[in-house]
Amino acid sequence: MVSLQIYILGNLSEGDRHPYDIKKQVQKAPENTITINDGTLYYNFEVLLKKGLIRKVEVVHSENRPEKTMYGITDEGRAFLEDEIYASFRKMSNIKSLYSSLLFLDKVDKNKLAFLIEENIEKLNRKLQLFGKSDVDLSDLSESKLLGARMISDHAYRSIMTDKEWLEKLLAAIRKE
Repeated sequence: MVSLQIYILGNLSEGDRHPYDIKKQVQKAPENTITINDGTLYYNFEVLLKKGLIRKVEVVHSENRPEKTMYGITDEGRAFLEDEIYASFRKMSNIKSLYSSLLFLDKVDKNKLAFLIEENIEKLNRKLQLFGKSDVDLSDLSESKLLGARMISDHAYRSIMTDKEWLEKLLAAIRKE
């Protein structure tokens, strides 16, 4: 939910929009990055409105069509957007959890963001060190399960390494700006 709220607020920070406009943008996003349905989208608009993070800017009435409400972001919404982008990096569970935030990095302080990325790189380095130190006893596994266990371990290690390298690339790009 929060990543959708980041996406909505980020878009509204760039100009007033109708929920349907944001839905069309989501549909253009690469597959599996952001998915929504109408109910979820409009529910999140209502939540953001009730929290005072967005406001109704204009309601357009036209014949034979339902009214169209345009929304804009409030100052509180801009502050919330910034806080949530930082929070997404603090609570990063995987790179995909950052997708919405990555689209709006221009809304945050680059030095603070760099610090949060460095913290995540350190966490991943600690995980990688644990892999080298862990002496998991696989002797009780049957031969058929041993291969699977080794492959799982290999995949986990490579995934952590890939995430770390990707974060290092992001950090370098942010420092260049």
